[in-house]
Amino acid sequence: MKWVTHQVIGAGVALLAGLPPLAVGAAWLGSIAPDVLDQKIAGLFPNKQKAFYKVHRRTTHWLGWWLAIWIAAFAVPGLARLVPDLTELPLLLAGLGLGGVTHVLLDMCTPSGVPLMPFSRTPRFSLNLCSTGSLREYLFLAAALGVMWLFAGDEIRPLLDRALRSLRHLVS
Repeated sequence: MKWVTHQVIGAGVALLAGLPPLAVGAAWLGSIAPDVLDQKIAGLFPNKQKAFYKVHRRTTHWLGWWLAIWIAAFAVPGLARLVPDLTELPLLLAGLGLGGVTHVLLDMCTPSGVPLMPFSRTPRFSLNLCSTGSLREYLFLAAALGVMWLFAGDEIRPLLDRALRSLRHLVS
């Protein structure tokens, strides 16, 4: 999936879940975190492009890591009360974990799929519903925006504006 799809869906799900703005922002970041991490890992090698194709959609795209981050958000409040500087940590973890979960779930829809185990090349799981950048992806994004609009209305107007600007950029 394209980053715009990950970002819109990640932030939209956080909005629909009723998360506060800080957590919505963290979800937006979490929605692209697996790919950003893959890029950073690939950057450690001389041939970054070749390395990216070897590391992309491997360990960083395992659903378990992102579920663990999301679940940790519910365990951290007790710790946050003990350490005053951590009061926002549960919101950040909830958003980051939710964004990462949406990223992996969206990548499950593509032919490449996602790993079932964290450090394994196989087996992988794919719903094979659409290819990255295909018309089906953009139809999926449009349908998701429509559903978000029905449930969240004006709260998603900034998100919709960003998605439309990105789509216009892709078309021009």
